[in-house]
Amino acid sequence: MLSKFRSRLVTGAAEMLLLDAVLEVAATHRLLKAGWRQRTDSTHVLAAARAMNRIECVHETLL
Repeated sequence: MLSKFRSRLVTGAAEMLLLDAVLEVAATHRLLKAGWRQRTDSTHVLAAARAMNRIECVHETLL
């Protein structure tokens, strides 16, 4: 279900609209602090993508 939502969101190029709306609500509730640096460490995301790529390779090999 979530993948269908994501597909529609990307197809309609509305991902930035959604992000802007989420950030606006977060700012309204004072959940964001101005001037703070954004965290850019995405090691865990890259590791998950690498693991998924390996699983996909194994799957394709078995087909």
